[in-house]
Amino acid sequence: MLHPKQHIADLAEICNKRDISRVVISPGSRSAPLIKAFVQTFGDRCVSIVDERSAAYYALGIALQTQQPVVLICTSGTAVLNYAPALAEAFYQKVPLLAITADRPHEWIDQQDNQTLRQKDIYQNYIRASFELPQIITTPDDLWYAHRMINEAVNVCISQNKGPVHINVPLTDPLYEDLPLPSQKILVIPRELSDMEFKLPADMVLDWENARRIMILHGQDIPDSRNAQILPALLKDERVVILAENIANIQDSLVLSNSNVVLSNARGNNPHYPDLILHSGGQVVSKALTAYLRRAPAIKCWRIGTDQGIIDTFRQTSRLLPYPASWVYQALADAKPVKSDTDYRSDWLRLVSETGKLVERALTQLPFCDAQVFSMIHHAIPEGTVVSLGNSSVIRYSQFFPARRGISYYANRGVSGIDGSLSTAAGIAHASDKVVIAMVGDLGFLYDSNALWNNALPRNLRILVINNQGGGIFHILKGPLEQPGFKKVIEAHHPVNIHKLAEAYGLGYLFADSVSTLSKVWEEFISTPDHPIILEVKTDAATSASCFRKLMNSAG
Repeated sequence: MLHPKQHIADLAEICNKRDISRVVISPGSRSAPLIKAFVQTFGDRCVSIVDERSAAYYALGIALQTQQPVVLICTSGTAVLNYAPALAEAFYQKVPLLAITADRPHEWIDQQDNQTLRQKDIYQNYIRASFELPQIITTPDDLWYAHRMINEAVNVCISQNKGPVHINVPLTDPLYEDLPLPSQKILVIPRELSDMEFKLPADMVLDWENARRIMILHGQDIPDSRNAQILPALLKDERVVILAENIANIQDSLVLSNSNVVLSNARGNNPHYPDLILHSGGQVVSKALTAYLRRAPAIKCWRIGTDQGIIDTFRQTSRLLPYPASWVYQALADAKPVKSDTDYRSDWLRLVSETGKLVERALTQLPFCDAQVFSMIHHAIPEGTVVSLGNSSVIRYSQFFPARRGISYYANRGVSGIDGSLSTAAGIAHASDKVVIAMVGDLGFLYDSNALWNNALPRNLRILVINNQGGGIFHILKGPLEQPGFKKVIEAHHPVNIHKLAEAYGLGYLFADSVSTLSKVWEEFISTPDHPIILEVKTDAATSASCFRKLMNSAG
């Protein structure tokens, strides 16, 4: 006779057999059978994090670093809703997360039963697929059906168009009984993935050969990706310029990574528009680049990637290539370079060099501000470090400077929220043997301070908080300063003592409020080996905003 919870034991076993290596669990009662099954199967590969929102972002960080799916487990009710922000981020960054949520029995939904809400398809807009397991197992067909769904969930999660998947699990009492052993004949159905031989269509080959000015624009991507290995090879063709910001992780001395400040300082002296654009990867940070391309006359633009719909960020997309970008770039890299007399790339490189000199000169004339902090850190970060960038002003300041070779860059730019930057960085550190620096603003740090409520907080995590006591981004953007009640309802000024917060969580703490004090504490911050540490850098919001605008207009 089958045990009514046989599928719970088998769920953990199938995940284990499908090479899922890590599980992030938030404590709960309704989820007790799930927790028991996964702890019995995964042991020390399970991490417990109480706050579900932080737990989901932590899992996101692990999955970003490993590029392997991570299981999330939570109890029923509002705990389930707290996964939503990280799952939305994972959806738009194509990160494999398998969210397994405990649920109440069907008959008690909407009956004022404790800790109950409508959980089926709860994430429907932000996941690749949603499944609900049988409530109990009574027949072999029930078990076969559960096995099939679990395998399909994992397959979708790790498919070519990977991303988050939801498995909802209604659970009946008793919750704390012993579970059966996994089934002897457990069903495992992997989907084999293989590279097909890709050949560029003949008319697109002609477009490539006939173009005199080619822009390859690659958005956010993981470090050490196949794209990062192939794209620099296309620079042997002098018609090609590659624009890839630091979070694209395409590293070469000829790759242009700080287009926002370059185009903001160009003042109409932009290089000619390209004849052909190849657009791939995730989000692009630069508003100046986006505006520059949207103003352009019609350009042939290929959008390359396994997107579910049409991506037309720059209003130029004229052709879709629904293949992994690496396939297309490899085909082009294998082609013979076309000889050309164009100065297209040299025009861009000249503009980058001139802008760099203007920015460096302007920095020497500024008072202590956020930009000076980022400049110093940019040059001081040791090679081999991982940098996890917060959103809002932090990632914009990081774009002032060319990406450093030998540095890996991450950021939650799928949806660009500040709510989980610190937890994501902690997850990245959990899965990395390198020093990981979380660079966050004070609001992002405080918003996600539950990331510190984590017994598994990695020793290699360094937390750099730029504290201007409010939302510095609102001083930078056009508009907020002129709004009535700016100080009270928009700036979000706060009185939080970050030193005392560090003490409350038992973390190391350092402080700087000038270039000299930052220089003095930097080495201790970066090299402290035995525990995570917070470095608070105090700046003035109004001064920093003024300096930001000067740097964005250095040519003036």
